[in-house]
Amino acid sequence: MLDTVGVTLAGSIEPAAAVVRDVARAEGGAARCTVLGTGDRTSAGWAALANGTAAHALDFDDMCFVSMAHPSAPLVAAGLAVAELADASGAALLDAYCVGFEIEAVLGRAMNPTHYEQGWHATSTLGSIGAAATAARLLGQDAQTAARSMAIAASEASGLKESFGTMVKPLHAGLAGRNGVLAAQLAEAGFTASAHALEGAQGLLLAMQSRERTLGDGAAVLGRAWEIVDGGITVKLYPSCAATHPTIDTLIDLREYSALIPLLKQWYQRRVLYK
Repeated sequence: MLDTVGVTLAGSIEPAAAVVRDVARAEGGAARCTVLGTGDRTSAGWAALANGTAAHALDFDDMCFVSMAHPSAPLVAAGLAVAELADASGAALLDAYCVGFEIEAVLGRAMNPTHYEQGWHATSTLGSIGAAATAARLLGQDAQTAARSMAIAASEASGLKESFGTMVKPLHAGLAGRNGVLAAQLAEAGFTASAHALEGAQGLLLAMQSRERTLGDGAAVLGRAWEIVDGGITVKLYPSCAATHPTIDTLIDLREYSALIPLLKQWYQRRVLYK
């Protein structure tokens, strides 16, 4: 959570984050939730959109290999906004974050890598549903209402990898956070949705090229096995795609090694001289 707030503050000065905030100000909204890195307050949905976009703007936010997503940007963005609405405690926010994270992990196990390889940005698709679960938890929704929240979010979910390299990529994280907030608010107000939005004949798993067509026993492990503990979260050392990090580490090691070459030469020359 702290890492995500940090990268959100750092990303808040990026052009993509600034554009989203400009549109949010122009649109207006009830000043109920904080936009990090600014003095702005706006509606929960706009705050989640702005903060989620800023969190992913530098590609410095964490990732999870099971969901093949950047989980925290949407989850924290949605969680902070709804926590302010619900006047929730820090403990409740952390609890709700874990709920959203585990929901994403269940979906990730069933859907990836096929889902991701077919062009879907899991940060946005799975992130929308995870953010809805986080928001539902903070609002104290019962099982049926929480299920509707996630079902609504399943229809909101989207995000194409074709837009990587543009402002749309960080927008995906913001949209996922916003989608989760809106879905939970609609469900809270009595909005209906299909009970088979995920596994139905025309549900999310089929429509979005999931590796499996059902969740199988995946959901049965919720509350007993914890991906956030077993697999964990990869907190980034560098503001770039995690796939670049091994190369960065190697280059740093090579640079440090190259600095030792003159010393090694001196050592060898002295060794030969005094042998």
